[in-house]
Amino acid sequence: MQLREWRLDRKLGFAETARALGIEGVNPGGTLARIENGSRQPDADMIERIVTLTAGAVTAADMHEIRLAWLKDNRPEKFSAPMPSPQTGVAA
Repeated sequence: MQLREWRLDRKLGFAETARALGIEGVNPGGTLARIENGSRQPDADMIERIVTLTAGAVTAADMHEIRLAWLKDNRPEKFSAPMPSPQTGVAA
């Protein structure tokens, strides 16, 4: 499940959810919005807080999936380099 979906299912706002996750700063709701859409990669401790807050409904794999989708849409050059071969570790 995506964090945005979880938050909306519970009718929670950005600011309220950001506070529950301990996100601080000038615009915690904006930070949460960027985490939700994948434009900001949260650190491992934040991902753990998300998993805990959502009682496991949102997983680390879910967070990875949304970040990966954002990167593919917005930074496709990161995926244009040849991948290393599993056998040799050298790019094909």
